[in-house]
Amino acid sequence: MIADESRGWAWTRALCGLPAKELHLCGDPSALPLVRELVKVMGDELVEKKYDRFSTLKVEPRSLQGNLANVQKGDAVVAFSRKDIFEIKQRIERETKEKCCVVYGALPPETRRQQAHLFNDKSSEYGVLVASDAIGMGLNLNIRRVVLSTLEKFQGKERGPLPS
Repeated sequence: MIADESRGWAWTRALCGLPAKELHLCGDPSALPLVRELVKVMGDELVEKKYDRFSTLKVEPRSLQGNLANVQKGDAVVAFSRKDIFEIKQRIERETKEKCCVVYGALPPETRRQQAHLFNDKSSEYGVLVASDAIGMGLNLNIRRVVLSTLEKFQGKERGPLPS
């Protein structure tokens, strides 16, 4: 997201203004050239580490076909607007026995952490997460399956296909 034309400025500002002795960034290796340049310009040191994925990624053989009754405990359903997130949450809770946690970018950090804790807690009654792509930013989540609610999202000026 640091390279995103409409949101990269926020990430750059956050990285440059962060009062920290050490910062750990996790993400797609395609961002490395930009991070390297930013670190060089700021005169800081960069230590790169690669980590192996603990589990394999696989694509399900078929979609849910819009049937949210097929959502299961451990699923994270990703939507790209707050309105869609809350509509999907209501539908899942109505059509299944699962209760849903909600995470999106505008939530306060403490609320996001609380929702993540409820979702990760096996003794919690909250077994499904409905969230924006903000779940990929700084939260450790025990997600069994990611379900995309759509293959399009608002790209700053207009709706477009999700980047691959």
